[in-house]
Amino acid sequence: MTEFLFDDVFIVTRLDPDGKKFDRVSRVEARSEIPGMYMQLDVATEVYPMCVGGKFKMVLAETLNLDGSADTGYYTPTGQETLADKYDYVMQGKLYKIADYVPPPPPEKKDAQKDGETSSNKDEETSQKDEDTSSKKDEDTTSKNDADTSSKASKEDPKVEIFASFGGLLMVLRGDPSFAAPFGLDKRIFLLIRKV
Repeated sequence: MTEFLFDDVFIVTRLDPDGKKFDRVSRVEARSEIPGMYMQLDVATEVYPMCVGGKFKMVLAETLNLDGSADTGYYTPTGQETLADKYDYVMQGKLYKIADYVPPPPPEKKDAQKDGETSSNKDEETSQKDEDTSSKKDEDTTSKNDADTSSKASKEDPKVEIFASFGGLLMVLRGDPSFAAPFGLDKRIFLLIRKV
């Protein structure tokens, strides 16, 4: 029996989030039914069309042999059933990177004033009054904000990303570090998809 490196059901949330780059390929952004799993995958949509809201089962395996025996890396038509017969879309590729996920920083707010401009005296007086009245509130809530910040940081669990290339079609899979345990760099993998 074939053991999977990864097996989950995903829901397509967006297609081509950065715009359409190629005519016959779309970048699929999907979320897993297991909370916290995220994926971006390039799919040859001319061969296997996908749409937003569509559900699909995705499996990553080391071999297509149903008995779990190692794959030779060569296609030999034997007439025997393989794992590929149970799925609609199959790609072979290599895992080329495993990394800790670092979320992008939040976008910076632009200042209302441009460099070189000065505010009027009235604005300065108003802001001084606001500063005086809010300083007492700030002192009272500093400890509360520090507690909130540390609790938010503790709620953000660390994530790991694995990157694979399937003949130039790329995949990024992100989730809890435990899911990446069976993967290793330069490991050859098969990606198999079928609609649910």
